[in-house]
Amino acid sequence: MNNSFERLIDGMTVTLRNEVLTRLDDEFARGQVFGIINLLNNMRLRADWSVNFLQQEVNAQREAFAKVAATFASSGQKLPSLGSVCANSASLAPALDAPALIKMREEGNQALIELLRWLWSDPQGVSQEQKASIEVALRRAMRSEVEVELKHLAKPMFAEMSQGTEATNP
Repeated sequence: MNNSFERLIDGMTVTLRNEVLTRLDDEFARGQVFGIINLLNNMRLRADWSVNFLQQEVNAQREAFAKVAATFASSGQKLPSLGSVCANSASLAPALDAPALIKMREEGNQALIELLRWLWSDPQGVSQEQKASIEVALRRAMRSEVEVELKHLAKPMFAEMSQGTEATNP
């Protein structure tokens, strides 16, 4: 997820106003859409990203960075400098808020990209076994982020969206 919670809510309300309301002739349906817009506006002010959700993603990155650091420590080689994200692999304090965790996750994603670029540049003095170990750790972190996001998604409503009616369960 690359957008802030507020931006997503703003996008939904703009779409409802500009795309849905302009196509509705039924007064009752228009009232229902305005009710949804009102609900979204209240959510925008009172809700935020789940901190637990973000902590899971950041912790997965940090585990990967710790594994990469351990691979280098055992060989006596120096880990490429990628800033504070890789250097601090301790688990998170529960007091961090969503914006801080989003920033950490994005910095972690950038560090993952930089580590992969470095790894694929065929660095001198790094054995094939070390490369494989590093790549496994980085891929595990990326896969973990996708798994966390998929675990927190609602069941798709493709049938309802394509047919415009509530689906029946067989």
